[in-house]
Amino acid sequence: MATKSKKSKLYRLRYKGVAVVLFFTFAVSIFFCGIVGVNISRNWSWNVINADTVYDTEEFREAFSRTLDRAVQADIYYQNEDRVSKGAAVDRNDLLNSFKRYYGIIDGMITANTEINAAYDGLILHGEIPASLQRNLEEYRNLVESRLPAYYKMYIQRQLDEYKNCIRYLEGVRNFLYYVEDENGNVVGGNATKGEISQEARTLVLSSGFSSDHLGENPYYFDTYENPVLEKSNFKFYGAIRDPLLPGDEFYDLWQGFGFAKKSIPILSCVSAVSLLGMLLSVIYLVRVTGQTERHGKIQLGIVDRLYNEVHFLLVALFGCIAGFTAHTLVDTIRQGAVLFWNYVFATILGVLYLVTAAILLNYLLSVARQLKNKSFFRNTWISVSIRRMSELFTGSTFRGWMVIVMLCYALGNCVIMGVMVMAPYYGYAELAVLAGVGLVCFNGLCMYWFVRALRSLKEIMISVKESAKGNFSYQLDLNRISPSFLNFAEDVANIQEGFKNAVDDAVKGERMKAELITNVSHDLKTPLTSIISYVELLKHEDLKNERAKGFIAVLYEKSYRLKHLIEDLIEASKASSGNLTVAKMRVDYKQLTLQAMGELEDKTNAAGLTFKLSCDEPVFIDADGGHMWRILENLLSNVIKYAMRNSRIYVDIFKMDGYGVLVMKNISATPIDFDETRLTERFVRGDASRTTEGSGLGLSITQSLAEIQGGTFGIQVDGDLFKAIVSIPLWEEDEEEENEVDTL
Repeated sequence: MATKSKKSKLYRLRYKGVAVVLFFTFAVSIFFCGIVGVNISRNWSWNVINADTVYDTEEFREAFSRTLDRAVQADIYYQNEDRVSKGAAVDRNDLLNSFKRYYGIIDGMITANTEINAAYDGLILHGEIPASLQRNLEEYRNLVESRLPAYYKMYIQRQLDEYKNCIRYLEGVRNFLYYVEDENGNVVGGNATKGEISQEARTLVLSSGFSSDHLGENPYYFDTYENPVLEKSNFKFYGAIRDPLLPGDEFYDLWQGFGFAKKSIPILSCVSAVSLLGMLLSVIYLVRVTGQTERHGKIQLGIVDRLYNEVHFLLVALFGCIAGFTAHTLVDTIRQGAVLFWNYVFATILGVLYLVTAAILLNYLLSVARQLKNKSFFRNTWISVSIRRMSELFTGSTFRGWMVIVMLCYALGNCVIMGVMVMAPYYGYAELAVLAGVGLVCFNGLCMYWFVRALRSLKEIMISVKESAKGNFSYQLDLNRISPSFLNFAEDVANIQEGFKNAVDDAVKGERMKAELITNVSHDLKTPLTSIISYVELLKHEDLKNERAKGFIAVLYEKSYRLKHLIEDLIEASKASSGNLTVAKMRVDYKQLTLQAMGELEDKTNAAGLTFKLSCDEPVFIDADGGHMWRILENLLSNVIKYAMRNSRIYVDIFKMDGYGVLVMKNISATPIDFDETRLTERFVRGDASRTTEGSGLGLSITQSLAEIQGGTFGIQVDGDLFKAIVSIPLWEEDEEEENEVDTL
């Protein structure tokens, strides 16, 4: 038992949560290692781990080469500012090639037979130019004479700017020492003497066809160094690098970066390896316990497991591709970024993307694990589901199966006939091809006839269903006009219609019998009750000396009349619900009828301390039965008197809306309305659950029935203790003469 309990602990949600937290902790650790590695890779290759000193790294050699190029350019090619300003450093071929590229000049017959003079302001003709090219020659001459002098000055200025940039760069380098001499040993330039350079341990000597490299462990690096300026000049270049380095230039920054990279790369590698192992162990644990709450427990699948596995995999792969492309772009942006702020922003975006990708991948792996343990992985594939559904189509004689078979037969028949039409002439059977063509027309004609008949049958079935939806159950579906393909379907629809019709007939019959029962019982009760009331009235007029007897008679009189009203309500409710009431519609003034009803019940209203506030901005004439409307208003006012809060106001609004005359009566209930408002229109449901007030619970039900038989509606809205009754009756439609008469009046 102890072993089982211990093993079951591994499946607890708390341990699963810890494993998930550890997974993402290790993932974040790997991410930060990656970010640090990306920043290191901006300046260093991973081979830096094999270098003993910064001088042995590729990055140092490249930095030294860049500085060496600038030194050669400044002190050998340009030499000094005055020489550059006078144009002595201009190479004629370089200048003219640059000029041609700048203005898009293509070498041809004209350039081959002409030469630009030494002053760069004219053209010398060495051969004959065809008459067809004379215009091009003049354009070339004008371009040289008008543009080349200015371009020559611009070229010199560009060289001067380049020379100054080289000098400025060399002045900012503290750890690069160099000395340049010509073939006669004369000093040409440099920032140190030959003696100072010879005192340094890391030196470099370059001349045409000779090199001596003592900068680092690789003495052959500069054997392949090529600089056309140095080779043409026959100058000798002495270079050195300080050791130790002084702070303040690129070489010192490289030395610092080398130390950081040298120490960080092993640490990053170890942390990444440990984190990767931790992630792997977390995934193994989660795969082991996912979907279970105890050992050997039932596998519980998640919502994501409902996806087809191919779809799930494609979604994960699609997101992975998008995430990979975005990550690659962000990494390149971070590596090339010059603004630190944007590096932080892009790193944050990359981190969020990385964690989301890790979460999606983990979720996918756990989903696969749950399905494998539940043995539903292959059943939940789209291929498996498609095969099962295809097999269902061809099982038995289902409609879908027949449709698939028919479509396949139609396609196969056309293919066979068309194949005969195409191949018969090839083998010399032209008559067979003609017969196949006729057969193709006949075959498709028969298929079209069958298809049209099937569509007509389907249309008949749809019409029948629509009629049933409208409540017309007397519509009969003619099964003789239905295609055999839809005959079973049509029979099912006909059976459903017949069942609905029988159910409706039974319901109507039951409702009618119930109404008749209530009416008959009410009449049977009304006759003896009338006698009881008559005898009670006679007793009231007798001179009784016993006061208790008088009290009993008063109670008997009150209860008898209450029972009489209940029976009358039952009879009227039965008639209203069964539709046995006659409706004599006429032009009714909604406002005047409401005022008259208020006046009739004024005594009860005053006794309850209620005040009515009627609002009606315009005359509202409705098309209604006056007697039924009077009963509606009487029921509503009686309901208000019974259940409204004492000493409160009752608001009555009458207005026109969408072709209806609408009456809205609002009051505050004396007791909380803590039940569904729709139940108030049901029979025998009262707003007073304790039934301490008078009433039968039929008033609002009768009101609703009376409103509906007049073509109107009755509704109730409850908002807290605010009770609102709404009666909508169609407006009286008047012709133009009646409207004019009303306006005149």
